[in-house]
Amino acid sequence: MLGAFLALSLFYLLAPPAWMVISSLSPDRELLVRPPRWIPADLTAVHYRTLLRLPGGDRAEAEQNPQIQAFARALVNSLVLASATVAICLLFGSVSAYSLTRFVSARRRRVILFCLLGSRMLPVIVVLVPIYMGLQRLGLLDTLSGLILADAGLLLPFVIWILEGFYRSFPIELEEAAAIDGCSPTRIFARIVLPLSTNSLFAAGAFVFIAAWSDFIVALVLTASERAWPVSVVLAQSLNAITNPSWGLMNAAGLVTALVPAALALVFRGAVMRGLLGGALKG
Repeated sequence: MLGAFLALSLFYLLAPPAWMVISSLSPDRELLVRPPRWIPADLTAVHYRTLLRLPGGDRAEAEQNPQIQAFARALVNSLVLASATVAICLLFGSVSAYSLTRFVSARRRRVILFCLLGSRMLPVIVVLVPIYMGLQRLGLLDTLSGLILADAGLLLPFVIWILEGFYRSFPIELEEAAAIDGCSPTRIFARIVLPLSTNSLFAAGAFVFIAAWSDFIVALVLTASERAWPVSVVLAQSLNAITNPSWGLMNAAGLVTALVPAALALVFRGAVMRGLLGGALKG
């Protein structure tokens, strides 16, 4: 019984990405045959070549779906967006979380944390109304800078929550010893606390990166052209309701998009798990 349940769970989890891989390597004509071919008769990389604008791609397909032409730029936009959002959130989040645990009373800290969490319980589309108006006044609509500011503001409360639990369990004796040696609170934080917080920073950073990379609603509302589109918006725009899309091309785009956060999770999985558990052992 347990083996059957495990097999069913694995099929449920692995069947969609497996079909994406098969579709991305199959010619379009094979994707339309009935019954479907689970193993392509002719493996091809034309979808990836078309997507990344490499020699040997299908130029006619790219011209038919102009959003695909923006995919390479959108991939760079998403990398810049996610990386900048991580940097901003970790910078302000670490300082805010540490200040809450060391310089704010426990009662006030709970109130602040509750308010931060409560701000994220609102529907995103409601919060986007004042964000949209604010960016419009600043002239940052349809810009990568405006999107970075919006995502950083929306994700910062979660980063503070993650890091606050870690700093609350951080051994205060190390800080007291450094204070006796004459270190200021700023030097204690920069020279002692931060170097010992790498696992928690990795955990918070990975969370922010994946959230910013996969965000769709915020980017859809705040951007209107390919100069600021992240990859999630380009994928949605590529689904043309009038003409039949190339499903092999769409699956190739989906796999390339999913590769970055998947690689991040694979490489840093140990540090992320240690960071998530670090703030849960005490307090």
